[in-house]
Amino acid sequence: MSATVATKTDRQTFARDVALIARFEWAEALRSRLLVVMILLFVGAGALGAWTYTAFIREVETRAADALGAPASDQTGATVRRLRDSESYRDVLRFFVRDEKKADYFANFPPIVVFYAFASFLFTPWLILFTSAETIASEVASRAIRYNLLRTTRLAYALGKGLGQLGILCGVTALAALVFFGIAWIRLAGFEAGATALGLLGYWPRIVIYTLPFLSWALFASMATASTNVARILSLGGAVVLAIIAGIAGMADAGSGPVKGALLDLLGFITPFGHAEGLKYPLGGALPADLATCVVLTVLYFSAGFVVLHRRDV
Repeated sequence: MSATVATKTDRQTFARDVALIARFEWAEALRSRLLVVMILLFVGAGALGAWTYTAFIREVETRAADALGAPASDQTGATVRRLRDSESYRDVLRFFVRDEKKADYFANFPPIVVFYAFASFLFTPWLILFTSAETIASEVASRAIRYNLLRTTRLAYALGKGLGQLGILCGVTALAALVFFGIAWIRLAGFEAGATALGLLGYWPRIVIYTLPFLSWALFASMATASTNVARILSLGGAVVLAIIAGIAGMADAGSGPVKGALLDLLGFITPFGHAEGLKYPLGGALPADLATCVVLTVLYFSAGFVVLHRRDV
């Protein structure tokens, strides 16, 4: 009985330590202005993306009006809103996504949602790789990690840091979605508030899930090095290598041969790049595999980093 009670107490202590370190991570991010920088980066990226989209729509509508000899509308997005339910809009989507079923799926969302989704899947991982790489490396470099490890285990410390960064990731990506919504609401005529809000809310957790292995890779870089600069180089440079691996894996085709094709497919599962398709378009059947790949790679990258941290003399 006493052993059971002790085990339960140890688990409670471990969970409490993880939560405390996560809370301190948020406080430290605010104190060091890192959180402010991340908010500015993500809000700035969201504002720039939304403004670029609305400016592009305005330019398209102006040129179309000039070509037809009609006066340009002073309401940006009015033409797109009228054309959304037409076959011509689906034809444009088919041209870009190269698939009729995908075009029909994306046509269900307001265009700003589709733009937000594709832009976020493309750029969010790189922002996280840049901003999260220093979280543990900075404390190893300053030896501040010693004071934390006097009070808790290395595993609780690493998990708490990761949980803190995950909370920041969820917050800043949600802010970016809100910025998209706000600018589109202000600048677009015939703005579909309900459909846009539901679309953004539906894509936000998928973007977070896709970004998880990239966050874990940044934490790996942070745990594997004792310098913030080296950690950031390893985080971004390693991600470039992973992107190249994904490109090589994408070369698999019907002419590759069964052995070469299988090896290339297998190679694609060691990198998170190339596993956004099921999250962008869940009806295509790739969602379970892409979800599993993101989760497994998140665990693997983090575990590899923790092995180095566990053996490190701090």
